[in-house]
Amino acid sequence: MATSGTVDKPPHSLIASAWRLSMLTNRAVVFAASAFAASVVALSVVSASVLAVPAIGISAAGCGRTAEHATQSEAGDSDAARLESSTDQTDAAPAASSGGRVPAGVGDSGLAANPDGAVTATDPRRDASDNNQGDAGRGTEPGSLGDLQRDAQGDSERDLHPDYAWLPPRTVVADGEHKMAATAMQAWVHEYPDDETAYLGYFRAGRVIDRSEGWIAKTMRCPGGWYEVLPEGYLCRGNRATFDMNDPIVVASWKPARRGDPLPYGYVRPARRNTFLYFVLPTKAEQERTEGSLMSADSAGWLAAHQPNADVLGDPEPVPHFLTDGKRLPTPYGVVQRTRFSVHEGRANPKAAFAIMSVHEHEGRRFGLTTELDLIAIDRTKIVKAPARRGGEVDDLPAGIVRAFSIPRYLFDADDKPMKDGAFTQYQVISLTGASHRDMYEVNDGSYVPAGAVQMIDARTSFPSFASAGTKWVDVSLNKQILVAYEGRRAVYVAEISTGVGGASNPKETFATVQGSYTIRSKHLTATMTGNRQADDYELTDVPYVQYFHEGYALHATFWHDNFGRPQSHGCINLTPADAAWIFEFTEPKVPENWHGVVGHDRTRRSVIHVRP
Repeated sequence: MATSGTVDKPPHSLIASAWRLSMLTNRAVVFAASAFAASVVALSVVSASVLAVPAIGISAAGCGRTAEHATQSEAGDSDAARLESSTDQTDAAPAASSGGRVPAGVGDSGLAANPDGAVTATDPRRDASDNNQGDAGRGTEPGSLGDLQRDAQGDSERDLHPDYAWLPPRTVVADGEHKMAATAMQAWVHEYPDDETAYLGYFRAGRVIDRSEGWIAKTMRCPGGWYEVLPEGYLCRGNRATFDMNDPIVVASWKPARRGDPLPYGYVRPARRNTFLYFVLPTKAEQERTEGSLMSADSAGWLAAHQPNADVLGDPEPVPHFLTDGKRLPTPYGVVQRTRFSVHEGRANPKAAFAIMSVHEHEGRRFGLTTELDLIAIDRTKIVKAPARRGGEVDDLPAGIVRAFSIPRYLFDADDKPMKDGAFTQYQVISLTGASHRDMYEVNDGSYVPAGAVQMIDARTSFPSFASAGTKWVDVSLNKQILVAYEGRRAVYVAEISTGVGGASNPKETFATVQGSYTIRSKHLTATMTGNRQADDYELTDVPYVQYFHEGYALHATFWHDNFGRPQSHGCINLTPADAAWIFEFTEPKVPENWHGVVGHDRTRRSVIHVRP
């Protein structure tokens, strides 16, 4: 088995010590021999189903060839990539095809230098991940079963890998006295206490985590030790996690995402060219020196009070101690370190969006603290307001979506005359019985809606074979721009969406959404999406409720347009923030409490995303 070095036995565990000594000896021999002959390394490699390593880089397709990053699951979708910045080479996992040892000259990431951050043709992980694709990874014909059924159901009874049979019974408890805290944008949890075992998910910087009292193992790349975390897996104490609750990154990352809200953070977009990112709260003189002499007039109190959507961010909070007296903000592990000048890190990308944890007033001006621990002057931004429209839960199909404003709701009296009884709102989703009367559709509650005022969503006449009882899956119609969530064969939610502007064309050549049936590979409460530098160059920090299902293709919330019901995206499936939040909690695998993301693997149920014309 490929390992990251000798695994130390914790002092509190004497389990299977004789076997453990033998294993350590064997690993040491293998490790030493690998320096002389690469063939020895091959002898230590186990099945890819046990040790699949997440690919890292930029997917070649999905959402318009953006730098959206996904995470490969243990079952392995593809060359989709981890979410951290493509230029962050310090976070990367070793190449799966190199037996866990990084080829010379490419660094820890296994990637040769590439200014665009793209996965190169020589990337060893590309071959490993391509060879690991099952039917679900490639996409299946509608109605096929194969590996898709297996992935959707999961295998919770899978045995412990024999190389980890020595592991002691788990002792970590919820709300216990032993804690650690994440210091990285992605503090990765592994299946076993070794960084070459499968990724299960990750914590976000600032989150405080219950852990086991003692370390379970130590490896060459984790000398600080691996600790049990809840509900499963192991987290390394090191660059990504600490015992120090006063660590500057932990303290500054003080506001968690508001999971379940349509927008889990506040969001702003640069409104002017001179929108700077500060790493300290600047004095007035420093602001004028940075932004120009007109800064004072531009940022007057009137502007802050009358800025559109100012109420969305709420009232300013008191300045926290970590921002007082010129204290500098740290950079979380996994965030690209920008060049720092006297008080700022340069201008913000005008096509960016920033997630705001909190707003603070300083020198008569409001500053937002971003999730990447930068400060941005709110008066230099446009404040994002989430689209109000949303889909809705249904009892089953048929259902309808109200297309116009204030459509009368009717009842019929004893003489069969229609009587107005309230109104339906635009975009409201209503469950229908399938019956009609006098050019009106009957609603499940016994009322009626004019047939010409609703978009009808008919019940299916046939189902794919994976639509078995209890299976949660999502049906996406490109022609109708409608998403329907199912439990087995019963529809439970309906929403309008925006898919790729390329329609039904080749997604490898256009901004089209890939068709087929796939299982969800990873889910992220928020994730950063970046466009192609030669095309649109957008940089959207912490896009909400991202669910990758194939390469770079994902379902996610969209706050930058309100054109749902029409193709609009670069290939991803855009949902309103409220719909994305609902679907995120509906699908499987579930993101555990306090985690920021999860990776699907063969012990978890994974919902099917079925994309059709």
